[in-house]
Amino acid sequence: MTTLDQTLQVFRALLEAEEPAGIAEADQAVWAYLSSQQGLKAQVGALAVLRQRTTDLSGDTAVLLRLLDNLDLHRERLSEKSV
Repeated sequence: MTTLDQTLQVFRALLEAEEPAGIAEADQAVWAYLSSQQGLKAQVGALAVLRQRTTDLSGDTAVLLRLLDNLDLHRERLSEKSV
């Protein structure tokens, strides 16, 4: 089970890395976190909290924007599942 704090730790590491980060590691962390949530409604709520907490992180602005864009894509995927 992956927690919110573990997911944010991955994001922090990506934001602090000297080399430009690939989004694949962040994507894996998001899926691991969301899969630990039971049900679509819980996943949507968890993703909203994750996005809010991600906006509070500091670091490379370009990487932060990529992380937020990736979280928005996850939100779109979840909303497609609910239709």
